[in-house]
Amino acid sequence: MITCCRKSSALVALTLLFGVSVLRAEAADKTNWWSFTPAAKPAIPALGDPRLAAPNPIDAFIRAKLAEQKLAPSAEADRRTLLRRVTFDLIGLPPTPEELAAFLNDRSPDAYEKIVDRLLASPRHGERWARHWLDTVHFGESHGYDKDKPRLNAWSYRDYVISAFNSDKPYSRFVEEQLAADVLFPDSPEVIPALGFIAAGPWDFVGHVELPITKTDGLIARYNDRDDMVMNTMSTFQSLTVHCARCHDHKFDPITQHDYYGLQAVFAGVDRADRSYDSDPAVAGRRRELNHSAQTLAEERSAWRPRWPTWAVRNCASWIGALRQPNQAQI
Repeated sequence: MITCCRKSSALVALTLLFGVSVLRAEAADKTNWWSFTPAAKPAIPALGDPRLAAPNPIDAFIRAKLAEQKLAPSAEADRRTLLRRVTFDLIGLPPTPEELAAFLNDRSPDAYEKIVDRLLASPRHGERWARHWLDTVHFGESHGYDKDKPRLNAWSYRDYVISAFNSDKPYSRFVEEQLAADVLFPDSPEVIPALGFIAAGPWDFVGHVELPITKTDGLIARYNDRDDMVMNTMSTFQSLTVHCARCHDHKFDPITQHDYYGLQAVFAGVDRADRSYDSDPAVAGRRRELNHSAQTLAEERSAWRPRWPTWAVRNCASWIGALRQPNQAQI
């Protein structure tokens, strides 16, 4: 389902997400907490034995640990095995016989690099690796719970993630779009499906649709929904189990119950619904202009309506309605 959120809530969410001030735990607890410590670039291990010479810095760390444990690296894979490994790893499919023959016959020093570049440029790369992100955000194409109704427009968020991987979108932009695309990038309507992140988890249809908020079960369903938004955001982007503090101060992470409800309040103005959008910014701009014109015409029509014949009123209403039929995103 598409997530509609108040602008202030979305901006506060970003502020809290990327600021350590989100937590009210004692300063001493936060100072040395591993997930709040800036990443440091370690020194590359020096390998004294020339037989352990590493082809790249990552291998240097692996080979240093192997040497520490008195172990030796495995033998290099043959070219056939190497191609199968990298192809399965990057696109999830085996190489074709033609691709295998071409690689075996290519004796250029950058033959392997060319294979990697080709696989990274393949649309299949995004399709394979996007599923890991979709697993992280517990993406589903149905609501779950008792009735498990299908989400007919959930595909738009899935396709957004695939496109982000294939286009090598910067991670910071990837995060911002999923939390507040409509607020931060109002002139980029094509990223509206990114908001599907907030609504990717299960949704209790009975508790939200069939039971009013005045009923205990209806109220619980809405709290559970906010809890899912908090949990999905913080566990995905900060690796924190903040939702454990819903009932008590966290037993391990420096999260108090006060912190938890402060975060849940951020999402109190957010709800789930289908939202229309245009994938082409030019079309979106033109639609805004036409909608403005339609609104002006509707106001003029209201003033002149008593003087119009019935057929003219009917045709004008049909024309205005036709302007409002863009794509649907379910996030």
